[in-house]
Amino acid sequence: MKLKRRRFPLALALIILGSVILGSIKIGKSISLRNQKLEIISANNQEISNLKLEIDNLNSELENSSSTDFIEKVAREDLGMVKPREVIYVDKNKDKDKINNSEKDI
Repeated sequence: MKLKRRRFPLALALIILGSVILGSIKIGKSISLRNQKLEIISANNQEISNLKLEIDNLNSELENSSSTDFIEKVAREDLGMVKPREVIYVDKNKDKDKINNSEKDI
């Protein structure tokens, strides 16, 4: 009879200890999962703010695209447009410096 009385508190203590350990593991995993979700949310919010900024820049560029200054800038830079009687000077040394610098990198 004394042996049964000793086993019951020991078994109860082991069950409680096991429950506490399993509970703490479960809580640790849920905290870790929550932190991962918060990091993902933070990264997504950062990406959203970057995309909003890019949208604002593109909208302002779109508004300016109908101006003659913008059209002239694009025509000069991208298409190589020159005005009548305009002389374009090309610095040949600038190209040589680029070639020399690239050879030094090799």
